[in-house]
Amino acid sequence: DKFNWGVANRGASIRVPHSFVNDGYKGYLEDRRPNSQADPYKIVSRVLKTILEVS
Repeated sequence: DKFNWGVANRGASIRVPHSFVNDGYKGYLEDRRPNSQADPYKIVSRVLKTILEVS
């Protein structure tokens, strides 16, 4: 139940590729949540918060 993210971390909820960081935080993020029953509004909210923390 813990959200986490990481650069090139395949075990994280959101995986940030090296190219995303190297290109000035432009590109794509991988959403690796295992549970398809999750609340999509909460997920999008947390993804946006994570992007703002990184940038």
